[in-house]
Amino acid sequence: MQLVTAILRGFQAIFAIVVLGISVDLARGQETRVQSVPAATGYAAFCGGLGTLVALIGVASLFVSSLDGIITWALDGLSSLTMLAAGIAFAVLLRDANCSRAYTAERNSLLNGGCFKEDGDSYCRYTSTSDSGKLKSRCVSAKADTAFMFISFVTCLAIVGYSFFMRGRGAKGVSYA
Repeated sequence: MQLVTAILRGFQAIFAIVVLGISVDLARGQETRVQSVPAATGYAAFCGGLGTLVALIGVASLFVSSLDGIITWALDGLSSLTMLAAGIAFAVLLRDANCSRAYTAERNSLLNGGCFKEDGDSYCRYTSTSDSGKLKSRCVSAKADTAFMFISFVTCLAIVGYSFFMRGRGAKGVSYA
């Protein structure tokens, strides 16, 4: 059981670190003098940090049996729900963004780096005319972030399911059933 759990925890940590890194990179590309970082981006970074912390606690639970069981189930459940919520938020916000068509991406608040209006015209940090390469890069990064959020969600569910199944079969630790 510990080998499978350790492998799943490793994947959980990797996916959460990727979510954290991409989300922070997207937030750093935001022009905060113009407009604050979108809430979805900040929430995704929080989810990546939480997922990383939960993975570390899960690894510690392999060595400290008092952490194993209901504590890790609750933390993994919380991490999975937050990743699912962040993934859905990103998917909804990116639904009309086409990374190969810069015009659709520049109107997206997650991708354009912040916009402001002046004399009735809207100006964004990243546009299809000024910096389409960076705009496409942010679009691909945001879509990858979304995918890793959903993968992290599935990994957390797998961990909860596997540990719950093994707990019922009399595996190591105290039974909370």
